[in-house]
Amino acid sequence: MGGVKVIIALLLFLGVTGTSVAQELRPANFDISVEPTAVLQSGAEIRFDIHVNDALHKPVHGARVTLQIETPEHQKVKVFKATELEDGLYMAKPLFPVKGRWNVNVEARRDEEMSARTMEYDVAR
Repeated sequence: MGGVKVIIALLLFLGVTGTSVAQELRPANFDISVEPTAVLQSGAEIRFDIHVNDALHKPVHGARVTLQIETPEHQKVKVFKATELEDGLYMAKPLFPVKGRWNVNVEARRDEEMSARTMEYDVAR
């Protein structure tokens, strides 16, 4: 009976703290490539195509992909959810509020695995 009480206490603790064992992520070794499909400019949504492949170079279906933009000083951070267009191809449309140098960070998560890639872009106008 003592074991049941321990399990109930653990479940209550996890429910209260919002923590779960399944939330811990492992490196996924996904290959992520990112490409804007138009000239980068401020004040307009710019489509980025994001290709996600696994270690065997096969398209990754059903991943949760986000594209985050921020200035190098980590100001003006914005996160955009990417939509899956087909297996392994995702699309996000960030809006750069001002011209300048921007870091673009893409994260792909599937199950308890995650990979990320960061690139730098200049938004000239």
